[in-house]
Amino acid sequence: MHNTRRIKLPHLYNFRDLGGYEGENGRVTQFQRIYRSDCPSDLDEGEWEKLKDLGIRTLIDLRSTYEAWETPLQVPEGFSYISMPFFREQEGVDLKGEAGKKFLESLSLDYCVMAENAVDRIVKILDTVRESLAKGNVMFFCTAGKDRTGIISAELLKLCGVSEEDITADYSVSEIYNADVIKKRIAAIPKEILAQVSPETMAQAADSKPETMRRYLAWAEEFALLSKLERSGFTGELQKDLKEKMLG
Repeated sequence: MHNTRRIKLPHLYNFRDLGGYEGENGRVTQFQRIYRSDCPSDLDEGEWEKLKDLGIRTLIDLRSTYEAWETPLQVPEGFSYISMPFFREQEGVDLKGEAGKKFLESLSLDYCVMAENAVDRIVKILDTVRESLAKGNVMFFCTAGKDRTGIISAELLKLCGVSEEDITADYSVSEIYNADVIKKRIAAIPKEILAQVSPETMAQAADSKPETMRRYLAWAEEFALLSKLERSGFTGELQKDLKEKMLG
């Protein structure tokens, strides 16, 4: 199978391979190992077969419980599905109301705030990617494949020593691929939920501007995020193991 970064499917808009980036000591992230994506809820049988052909065996869902309730996945046999919400969740809330709120929140929150409040979640997600690679290739996703997925992609690439320019470039193309699908998803949110959102937030909903990722990477360096992940359980040994699984 050819090494292709963006993989076009009729019902996936932001489905991409994290392979082909130069990292530590000139080594390159492997193609056909880890994929980032928007939500695969609308895939038909042929598209699921395509994922199998790509060697994908584990699906890691970063969406909230509310989003997954509103847009459930019917995952065929042959895949391991893991729900791992990026955001901490509250008990006893209205699922219907929270689904739209959580999606809009993911489109508008400051990435630095998101990551600082989710160190424990990031540790679990990265370690789950690491463990899952022993069983086959991995695909992780959120609703749009831009923000939560963008943070995890940045951390995976940063771990491998990929340059800031390449991490930023990988993030920035989401705006192009997602333009139509984000409009569609926002249109499906109840009007009473949209009424609570500022015009500025709505205008930024589909953005993946380079300066957004540059700011996040600068913050992660200053915040010493990798060290905090290590102290929270994602040890240097586990980091090294994941890095070796990603690099060719």
